Amino acid sequence: MADDTPARGFAPDCMVETAEGPIAMRDTPGKGFAVMTRFPDGRLGFRQLMKVVTRGPVPLVRVRLDSGHAFVVGRDHPVFRRGREPVAAAALRPGDLLETAFHYPQTYLPYAPGAPAANALAVRAVEPAGAGEVMGGTIRDAHALFVTAGVLCGE
Repeated sequence: MADDTPARGFAPDCMVETAEGPIAMRDTPGKGFAVMTRFPDGRLGFRQLMKVVTRGPVPLVRVRLDSGHAFVVGRDHPVFRRGREPVAAAALRPGDLLETAFHYPQTYLPYAPGAPAANALAVRAVEPAGAGEVMGGTIRDAHALFVTAGVLCGE
């Protein structure tokens, strides 16, 4: 019998943003841990990551960003395109703009004029990353968290 369970979750070495700074998923305690999230109304905050479990092996993908960062997740793991549009990690395409933790008013230029837009990170590549264990849990209220690369992902 085939396993139809979606390949969702974060690789154990995937770094997530927490109230204590970046932490690898493998180092999150099983009871609950405050992770950075974006609420449906757009506010940033912290909510508990609870009931962390390890499962797999599942097919993995490595998402490379134009910033030079990368993260590894299950191929079906939801990643948010800009505008909070969820898409399976394996369905991301080069050039897709992703939802980030930072947003600046259009008139504010945090970088030199002519530099790329600072309100989004773009996908540079999505590559197969073999198969492996993944970790995931429930994020109270928001059901999403930021990986340290700066991208909002579903739980």
